[in-house]
Amino acid sequence: MSQGYEIFERIGRLLAEGGIAPTPSNYEFWFRYVTGSDPDLVEAVNAVRSNSGKVGSQAMARIRMDLFGNNQRPDRSLNRLVESTQKELSRISGEVEASGVSARDYRGHLDRSQQALSEESGLDQQRELLLGIVHATSAMIDRTASLEAELAASSEKITTLKADLELAQTESRTDPLTGLANRKAGANYLDAQLLRCRQEETPISLIYCDIDHFKHFNDCFGHRLGDEILRLVGQSLERSFHGKGFVARWGGEEFLVVLPGCRVEEARQQAEVFRTFVASRTVKSREAQTDVGRITLSLGVAQMLPGEQPSELIDRADRALYCAKSEGRNRVVVDEPPPMQAAAAA
Repeated sequence: MSQGYEIFERIGRLLAEGGIAPTPSNYEFWFRYVTGSDPDLVEAVNAVRSNSGKVGSQAMARIRMDLFGNNQRPDRSLNRLVESTQKELSRISGEVEASGVSARDYRGHLDRSQQALSEESGLDQQRELLLGIVHATSAMIDRTASLEAELAASSEKITTLKADLELAQTESRTDPLTGLANRKAGANYLDAQLLRCRQEETPISLIYCDIDHFKHFNDCFGHRLGDEILRLVGQSLERSFHGKGFVARWGGEEFLVVLPGCRVEEARQQAEVFRTFVASRTVKSREAQTDVGRITLSLGVAQMLPGEQPSELIDRADRALYCAKSEGRNRVVVDEPPPMQAAAAA
C-alpha cells in the first residue's frame, strides 16, 4: 500500500470519526495533521483527541481560529455563495410556514365538520360534509407531498452550496500557481501566531525570501519558465520547512516563512541551508531543453520584538532582504535590533 493511499485512508477515518464533511478545506486541515507539516496544529488536535477521543466540527473551528485567525474580509465569491445560501434558507422557511398555515386550515375544517356531523343533519348535508373532508384531506396530502419534495430538493441544494462555500474558502487562502498559502492566509496565520507567542512568551521569527534577477528569466525565456521557477521555489520551501514553519507566497517572486518558537539565529541557519540548496541546482527549460542557469535567492530574517505589530516585523524582515539585495544578492541578512531590544526579545 502506497504512503499516499495510507494518508488518504487515515484522513477519511478522522473525518468519519468526528462526523466532519469531506470538503477541500477539511481535507487540507487533516492533511497537515496526518503528515505532521504543522506541529502547532498536531499539538492542538492531539490535545482535543486526548480529552474527548475525537475532533468534531466545532473543535476544528476553534483550532483554526487559534492557529490561523479569522478572515474578516471574505471575497466577492464567498459573499455570493453566502447570499445564495441565505435565499435558499428563506425559501425553505416560507414553504414550511405556508405548510403550517395549510395544516391549521385543515384542522379547522375537520373541527367544523366534526361539529356539524355531531349535530342533527340530513343525509344530504352529511354527504356534503364527508365529501368536503375527503377533498380537504386529499389537498393536504398533496400539499405534504409537495413540501417533502421541496425540502428534499432544498436539502440537496444546501449541501451543494455548502461544498461550494468550503471550496471557495479554500481557494481564497491558496495561491493557484504554487499551491502555497496566499498572502491573505499568511497574514492571518502570522497575526494568530504573534498573539499566541506573546501569551506563551515564546519567540517567533520570519524569513522573507526573494528570487534574484527573476525579471531576467521572464524576459529571456518567457513567463512559462518564470512560472516553473516560482513553482520550484515554492515546492522547495514547503519541503524544506515541512514541520518547522508556515510558508506563503507573499506576492510576485517573494515568499514568507513564519517560524513560531524559533529564535533569529536558528532562523538564519535554516535560511542559509535553504539558500545553499537552491543555489546548487541548475534550471532547465522544458521547451528549449537547454540549461538556463542557476537560481539564487536573497533572504531577510527578523525576530519579533516586544510589543511589535505584525506589519512592523514584516517591514524589518523586508529591510533585511533589501540589504541582502544591495550587498550583492544570493545571501542571508539578519535585521539586528538595538542591543536593549535584542536582549528583551531573547
